Amino acid sequence: MTQIDRMDTDRIKINGKQLTPEDIRFKLQKNKLSVWEKSMYEFILNWFDQNNFIRQNTSGSTGTPKEIKLKKNAMKTSAQKTLQFLGLHENNTAWLCLPINYIAGKMMVVRAIVGNLNLIVSEPTGTPNIPSRKIDFAAMVPLQVQNLIEKKSDFSSLRKIIIGGAAVDYQLQQQIKHVPSEVFATYGMTETCSHIALQRMNGPAPDSAFITLPGISVETDENNCLRINAPDLLEKPVITNDCAEIISESEFKWKGRTDNIINSGGIKIHPEEVENKISDLIHRPFVIVPVPDQRLGQKAILIIEGSKKEINPEQLFNFLQKRMEKYQCPKEIRFLNKFPRNASMKIDRKRIVEQIQ
Repeated sequence: MTQIDRMDTDRIKINGKQLTPEDIRFKLQKNKLSVWEKSMYEFILNWFDQNNFIRQNTSGSTGTPKEIKLKKNAMKTSAQKTLQFLGLHENNTAWLCLPINYIAGKMMVVRAIVGNLNLIVSEPTGTPNIPSRKIDFAAMVPLQVQNLIEKKSDFSSLRKIIIGGAAVDYQLQQQIKHVPSEVFATYGMTETCSHIALQRMNGPAPDSAFITLPGISVETDENNCLRINAPDLLEKPVITNDCAEIISESEFKWKGRTDNIINSGGIKIHPEEVENKISDLIHRPFVIVPVPDQRLGQKAILIIEGSKKEINPEQLFNFLQKRMEKYQCPKEIRFLNKFPRNASMKIDRKRIVEQIQ
C-alpha cells in the first residue's frame, strides 16, 4: 500500500502550515478573509464533514448549469490517478490559482489532501502571480497561461502544469513549446471529477493525442461521440457531447463538441477544427460561430475580439481562403470589442452569438 493509497486525513497543509478543521473554523470566524479565501476554507470544511458527497454546479459552458452530487470517494480516486500519472509525491508543492467554485479548483485542494502536498494559494485572477518558490504542480486555464506568457513571466519555478477548462489553440501550443515547465492539456468535465486524460504539449517528445489516466478507457458511440469508461469513478459509462478519433482504448484525439457543429448547406463544420487550423494567423481571441442564412440554413462566420482597425479583414480573408477547404472557410469576418466569458474564464460562444444577432 503506497503513501497515497492510505492517505485519508482531516488535515491540509496550506502555505507550509498544517491546518485542522478547528484551525479553519477559527480563520473563518476572524472574518478578515477575502471572498476567494473564504470560499476555499468553506469547501475544505465541507470536504471534512460527514457527508459522502459534495454538491457541485457544472460550468454551464455547454448548456444550462446544473447541480450534481459528486461522491468524495470518486474525487479521492481521481486525485490518486492524477498524482500517479504525474509522479507526484508526499510533501511536493502544489499551486492553487483557480476559483474554488469550479471542479478544477476543488480538485487541486483534494489532491493536496490526498497526496499530503503543500498547497500554495493565490488569488484566482486572469494573470496570477507565480510564486517565487519551487512549485511541483500547478493547474491553470488557457487564458491564464496565455496572459503569463504575454507578460513574459518566468515559468522556471513551475515543474508541471496542467491546463484545462477550454481547448489549447494552435497559437498557445506553439508558445508553450518554449515554456521550461512540463505542460499538459487536459480532457474532462465536472461529472468525471475533473480530467480523465492528459496530453503532453511540450518537451522533446510531445504527445499526439490524449492519454487516459490509469484504469480509464474510451470508445466512441454510433455518432462518433466519446464514451468514457471509468468503473472506479463512475457508476456507468458517460457518453459525452464531444466528437473524437479513437487511437486505442487509452488514446484519443478531440475534434470538437457536437453542440457547436455548424450545419451549412448540409455540410457539418466543426468550429474547433477550423479554429485550430487558422489560429497562427490571428494573434488574439477569436471564435467560429453560426448565424442564420436564408440559402444555407446556417453559415460560419469568424468573430475576432478587438477592433477592426488592428486587422485588415480583406487580407485576412484571402489568407483564410488559401488555408482551408471552401466549405470550411468563414463567410464573413466580424469584430466584438470584448468577448463574454463565464466565471471559469471560458469564452461564452452562445452569448457571443446573441450579441452579434
